[in-house]
Amino acid sequence: MTWAYPPAMNVPAAWALVSASAIVLVLAAFPLRRRLHPRVVDGLVALAGAGIGVGGLLFLDDVGPGSWILAPVFLAIGALAHVRALFAGAGPLRT
Repeated sequence: MTWAYPPAMNVPAAWALVSASAIVLVLAAFPLRRRLHPRVVDGLVALAGAGIGVGGLLFLDDVGPGSWILAPVFLAIGALAHVRALFAGAGPLRT
């Protein structure tokens, strides 16, 4: 049987990693943001972004080595930039 998409590589691990990373991201962005040191929050946000990237790759089969390097780095930087932009001095979610 042919599939439109490649078969999943490890769906349970992918869902677990994406879910755990999303929970860490929400916790770091909202309740922990004012309680922890800013560098710790930045580290948690970057780690959660990288976890979402790796979890997304676990859904796929035949992923190249470049993707395993670029996706987590790109999403770690992107998550950090996104949270900083939203919670900046005049950002929409400034508290």
